[in-house]
Amino acid sequence: MTYNYTTAQKLALKQIDDKGRTIVIPSVTDAGTFDPDTFTFVEGSTENNSVKGLFTNFRAQDVDGTTIKREDKRVLIAATSLDSAPTPSDVIIDGDVEYEIINCDTLMPGDVPILYMVQVRR
Repeated sequence: MTYNYTTAQKLALKQIDDKGRTIVIPSVTDAGTFDPDTFTFVEGSTENNSVKGLFTNFRAQDVDGTTIKREDKRVLIAATSLDSAPTPSDVIIDGDVEYEIINCDTLMPGDVPILYMVQVRR
């Protein structure tokens, strides 16, 4: 018997929508090209994905000063908000503050992603 995780996905989305705030995760839609005749690079384009994120702190006992630093934050994002999980090559923009993505863990019972737990650093 398989469990239907749709309810868990909807609950994660609702809770983060209610308690979170809008953040932006830019993604490259066109990497651009290099023109060897003119030795110039034609810039690509990016798309700003606006989603809700819930910022939390790490527990003091989780902070080791290396992997998790004191100023690091965890951002919870409902998996249904994005087409794919954020990666360390992405950034999160919260208002005027840009955060580097350090790590992203996916809460995924079975093969259904429910929640992205993203570690970010200024």
